[in-house]
Amino acid sequence: MSKFDDIREEIKKLHEENIRLNTWISTQEKSNDNHVSEICKDFLQVLESFEWAEATIHERGLDQSKISTSAIARLLTAKTKLLEVLETHGVKKVEFYNDVFDPEKGKIKGSVEDNEKENGTVARIEKDGFTRNGKILRQAEVIVVKND
Repeated sequence: MSKFDDIREEIKKLHEENIRLNTWISTQEKSNDNHVSEICKDFLQVLESFEWAEATIHERGLDQSKISTSAIARLLTAKTKLLEVLETHGVKKVEFYNDVFDPEKGKIKGSVEDNEKENGTVARIEKDGFTRNGKILRQAEVIVVKND
């Protein structure tokens, strides 16, 4: 075997090793991305707890005093920070462009009449949905228009 043949063989081995390492890196990146998505889903449960607490406070009228208003502001600061952390990891709220319902982005929880809107459009969002890198983490829960 000539020196050139030896070099060609070494280059071939290095190329194959490079392909193997690139495949391994890609697999690791996908695995890490899946782990981050799962952690983000856990954070969404924490966010849901904040939203439930906020809604309960308002429903029960517990937001009437200065002391409770201050406590609510601190609660909402933590909620805002949580949303910022999620956003830094690519998590975004689901949006329904032109209020057109998309069954991949949301679940219908009910309907209302609204003669100013078309049937099947989103009247309101009951629970925000979220995506990460274009993939649904949690579907939104919506009320759609249903006119008779």
